Amino acid sequence: MLDLHDQWRNFEKTGQYRFTPPIHVIVSFHQALTEFFEEGGQPGRGKRYAENCKVLIDGMHALGFEPLLSHNLQAPIIVTFRMPADPRFRFQEFYDRLKDRGYVIYPGKLTVADSFRIGCIGRLYPDHMRGALAAIRDILEEMGVTSLKPAKAA
Repeated sequence: MLDLHDQWRNFEKTGQYRFTPPIHVIVSFHQALTEFFEEGGQPGRGKRYAENCKVLIDGMHALGFEPLLSHNLQAPIIVTFRMPADPRFRFQEFYDRLKDRGYVIYPGKLTVADSFRIGCIGRLYPDHMRGALAAIRDILEEMGVTSLKPAKAA
């Protein structure tokens, strides 16, 4: 069975696909490129991601969360926040309540600190980040979380 690269090489040689053409892949890729260039290419998309990241970090800081990385190390792709030490903050409940409101975050996979991550990329815009922040604020209130200070490192 030929893989996609083999099919493409065959297409380049003959102008025809050997098997059923992967139209869904071609159309999806074309649409992704169209949107990428309409947004201004890498500089335009990077600017939106950076704005998303700034809105997220500023809003989480205002709530009391601490990012894991310092500003000079943070890339605008995904932001890791330290897990609050407040015993009323239960990550799974926090996660589930956010998901119920349409926001999916990621559990931390670090050994250096209990954490969770929030992405800033994809088809997200600053208003989406503000919506997530509002949901986070409401959920923390519902859970009775009063302190977002992380546990002291051992």
